[in-house]
Amino acid sequence: MRALGKDARVRKRREFLQIQNAGRRVATRHFLVVYVAASDGAARLGITVTKKIGNAVVRNRIKRAVRETFRACAATMARGVSLVVIARDGASRLGVPATAAELAPAFASLSGRRAPSSSGAR
Repeated sequence: MRALGKDARVRKRREFLQIQNAGRRVATRHFLVVYVAASDGAARLGITVTKKIGNAVVRNRIKRAVRETFRACAATMARGVSLVVIARDGASRLGVPATAAELAPAFASLSGRRAPSSSGAR
């Protein structure tokens, strides 16, 4: 597992607020993905997990799972997209595979492509 570089992260509060206020939203059961198409450059990720979700161990576990999913999907995302993932209630019960299964279609929709469905029928 490798760290996300500074250029791949949303780091400042001002940037978080700007994305959340002006961005488009994609909702899943346990996450809300807010994104905005920025200028050219690498896709950037910001993660918000409130104390209502759990203690520091739980919050960090959620953030690690989201970052791992972002790394796997970053190559398929549109260039210059900045996104903020907000964890909702129940996200603490998900592991890395379940988080990836839930977020991968949302991340794929940012690029306009569809993620492969894990279930056979739709």
